[in-house]
Amino acid sequence: MAAVAAPPLPAASTPDTATARVFSIDAFRGFTMIWMFSNAFGLHHLKDIPWIAPLQFQFTHAQWHGFNAWDMIQPFFMFIVGAAMPWAFDKRRAAGESERHIFLHVLKRCGMLLFWGIVARSISAGRPNLDLINVLGQLSFTYLAAFLVLDRGWRVQAGTALGLLALHWGFYNFTSGEGITGPYEQNANPGYWLDGLLLGKHWGGGYATINCVSSAANTIFGVMAGWLIKSTRTDGAKLRTLAGWGAAALVAGLALGAVIPVNKKIWTASFAFASTGITLWTLAAFYYACDVKRSRRWAQVGAIVGANSIFIYLFHEMLHGWMERAAAALLGWPIEWWGPWGKALATCAAVAFQIYVCVWLYRRKIFFKL
Repeated sequence: MAAVAAPPLPAASTPDTATARVFSIDAFRGFTMIWMFSNAFGLHHLKDIPWIAPLQFQFTHAQWHGFNAWDMIQPFFMFIVGAAMPWAFDKRRAAGESERHIFLHVLKRCGMLLFWGIVARSISAGRPNLDLINVLGQLSFTYLAAFLVLDRGWRVQAGTALGLLALHWGFYNFTSGEGITGPYEQNANPGYWLDGLLLGKHWGGGYATINCVSSAANTIFGVMAGWLIKSTRTDGAKLRTLAGWGAAALVAGLALGAVIPVNKKIWTASFAFASTGITLWTLAAFYYACDVKRSRRWAQVGAIVGANSIFIYLFHEMLHGWMERAAAALLGWPIEWWGPWGKALATCAAVAFQIYVCVWLYRRKIFFKL
């Protein structure tokens, strides 16, 4: 990773330029990251309280089929990566970079995403861990796929995304092998079989490496949304398009769920569509509030965290255990007095510290890039 000094995010009174950061996308990305490193804001310590239990449940992953709110974190982030790409690459071209240099940068970034994803997961596990299913590992493929269609127009982009989903569906439905009992059976499906065959290992929870093929669709859909927001269409037209396609994607995902289970852990086509629909609605809400109505004060913390999203992901992955222990040690007295509420407070203190780190970097205009 490299730390670079970069211009701050646009203030509420500053118009965004063709190559500037988009406030709503940064804010959306930042709140997604806060959600990711929140550790459920300590609600798991309070799950025995009846009125908290349903809320805490949404901070857990679905056991297999279906999805909870927590399952939206990775689709949000992978989509946002794609949505930011039109500005990022226009900025490079405006700076005079050649297409060859840009492509080499993409390949280097994909390699760095994979490398740092493995490093972070190894440190977290306390041993070398060739982890290809974490967000950065998956992005190393989806980012490249999205770049290859970045300037190809929406028809090629949509066709590629649908083609990848069809390829994923075909693999799961027409692959046979030892131990496969069904296309979507947990720990007995083609994705599970393929990991055993090629890697000699399996991932906990039923995750599969080949998820990157179908999740690339979410990143490509993000590219399409980015070009829409960057276009000269009116704000009203942009919002109607985001909301309309969001509804269509969600309905399509839920309808497909009758034949292709909505499953995040193997990233089925139905999950890709449903999660894209929810993401489009959420992006529309951020865009309306932050860039149309210019209401940004409430979202500033998200934009600050979003400006260093890769850094805070790695920071959390590598140090979250230490931060939790440090917070518990420093707040031992309220934990003794308040029991589960004190433990929840310790978790929130760790969350606050991670936000503080992002604020500290932002104020000094330090932004880490891969």
